[in-house]
Amino acid sequence: MHKYKMILTGFFLIGFLSPLASHGQSMNTKADVQALASSPQWLTTKVYIEGHPEVDVKDKYPGVVGISMWDPMRNRYEFFYADTGQSKYDHGGGGYFLVTGDQKNHILVPDKGPIRTVVRRLETLNNAEFTYSREVPLDMIETNETVRIYVVHAPYKGAIKTVTSH
Repeated sequence: MHKYKMILTGFFLIGFLSPLASHGQSMNTKADVQALASSPQWLTTKVYIEGHPEVDVKDKYPGVVGISMWDPMRNRYEFFYADTGQSKYDHGGGGYFLVTGDQKNHILVPDKGPIRTVVRRLETLNNAEFTYSREVPLDMIETNETVRIYVVHAPYKGAIKTVTSH
């Protein structure tokens, strides 16, 4: 019993003597999840590999290219093909999302499809740009080395109008 009392006293003293501010982190205010609602649709405008922002490789990563819709009030998302406006929902292109409290990660939880969770690093999120990065196999070929791609979106102002399925 004496041993436990000494341990608890030690924890109390450590907690009392160390300032509370040193245990918290200030939030990064760069990202604004409500900015996703600033446009009804977002279009992928560029995909590049880390270290090479001048080279657009959208054609090698068609799975991340398209139009997206985000509903921050319900934490729902859905992806669409940019050329037809057809939904990607049945192939993992729709579900729930969240932005972590430190605003560093954007996590997708698809309703359907083979992948259950996708964690993406949030690079930029404001009314004019939404950019995330994630690690994938080079050219999306499973046997290739892993690279970090950056996927850049801008508010879509084209003729295709999309409607969420769920």
